[in-house]
Amino acid sequence: MSEKNKDFFRETTEEGLKKAGYESGAEVSEEVRVLHQKLEEMGKTGRGYLDLEAPVALVEEPATETLEQKEKREKFERVATNLLDCFNFNPGKESFLVITDDKVIAENGVLVEALRSQLEQITSKDPRTKGNFEIIVVPASPKSATPFGKEIGEKIKSRPVLIITSMSRSHSSETGAAIRGEISSREEYAKILRSPDLRRLAESGFSGFSLKFFEEMAEHDGSLPQGFYEKLKRHAAKNKIRLISITKGHNPYEILTKGAVEESTDILRERGDKVDKLLKDVQKVRIASPAGTDLVMEIRPDKTEIEDARVDKPGKLANYPLGEWSCSPFLEHASGILVADGPIGGNHNLDMVKKFGPLKYRIENGVIVEINDLPIDQDTGNELAESVKNYLRTGGPHGFRLAEFGVGTNGKACEGKPDEWVGSSEGEKKYGTIHIAFGSNGTFGVEKTDPNFNDCSIHCDNVIGWQSEVTVECTKKDGITFNFIEAGRPRGY
Repeated sequence: MSEKNKDFFRETTEEGLKKAGYESGAEVSEEVRVLHQKLEEMGKTGRGYLDLEAPVALVEEPATETLEQKEKREKFERVATNLLDCFNFNPGKESFLVITDDKVIAENGVLVEALRSQLEQITSKDPRTKGNFEIIVVPASPKSATPFGKEIGEKIKSRPVLIITSMSRSHSSETGAAIRGEISSREEYAKILRSPDLRRLAESGFSGFSLKFFEEMAEHDGSLPQGFYEKLKRHAAKNKIRLISITKGHNPYEILTKGAVEESTDILRERGDKVDKLLKDVQKVRIASPAGTDLVMEIRPDKTEIEDARVDKPGKLANYPLGEWSCSPFLEHASGILVADGPIGGNHNLDMVKKFGPLKYRIENGVIVEINDLPIDQDTGNELAESVKNYLRTGGPHGFRLAEFGVGTNGKACEGKPDEWVGSSEGEKKYGTIHIAFGSNGTFGVEKTDPNFNDCSIHCDNVIGWQSEVTVECTKKDGITFNFIEAGRPRGY
């Protein structure tokens, strides 16, 4: 457990609630206070989460269910079924993990209860697999990409994982490592295998390792044979995490029952495949808009995510609701002006962008150097600019580095919703827009040794093309150019 998380748990309940994103003086239910107190108690023992062991009801059923409560419950039950269907979960071969936080449980426990009920049904079809799932609760965080800690990092490996948290955690360092299929270093494995206890077990015939293996280690001066380590790496690559993350989980009713979720999965898959084919050999993109965007960057189609309701293979990742193609860019030579005229990450919804924006970034070699024509260390006097700047700072130095080039593919995203409900989680999916993110990029498969890897605890999306028509010109490796989006109109997908 990190020192930062230990500090969190040392705080009083009131301070803990404040850090979790509750406004000062806000009314908080007794349930959320109890959950925070329990999490604080667990934190003092060095553990940063609570288990909700099945079958345990997460919400108390009302004596008389109103029509509104019934409609909400039934819609969340359908959502739960659709989410789990994306994974093609096989309880005979794997164990399912749900990670949520105390704020979600307190404010929308009905959604987590619906998932628990569905998982209980799926795993109970065979008595041997009954209860082959876990639901764990972590402290809520006001930042996206907040690390989960080493213990949860181990839990999420080689299994299907559903994250439902108040802020998106799909770009945390632990999920990034699991998506990449990372394993411990060769030296760390050797240290474990040099244990005298393991050698004694092998001599007694109670270990999966033969005495010959230890003899080979001795021949290599106690280091792990390279061939064996390569086998471990190949095994890890075949057993990468499969992940869906639900963002804005503390208030999910609108985002999970209206708008983007109403788009056909067949359409999303068709568009996703077309975008992937169109951008497969693209080396460079130029993004321009009447609002002032003029940004050039080299993209990496080999480091991609396609959110199309298929999370059935190792290494697949999706942020719900679905509907985007995205990749990580190269930092070098990525320069120009980016004007975000749509919702921005860190809870800067469309109403705020329309009131105080749009927001103008100057980028040099993949790093923000100015916001609204002023160096990032100078006060702009603009509420939106300063709020976004402060949010990026919470991610450390890499919070200002380019992380993602993304394309929205969902024709129903944010349809019929007021501006105050339109956040980046769903707004980035809107068909005809693109989004550029800063901060964490590990879930795209960018290795830690890559100079373009961002070690960061936030991921901040910026939607472009919401209030002005964006154009994206692509240049392929062979020099051929084409317009992927022209004046807000997608071409070929």
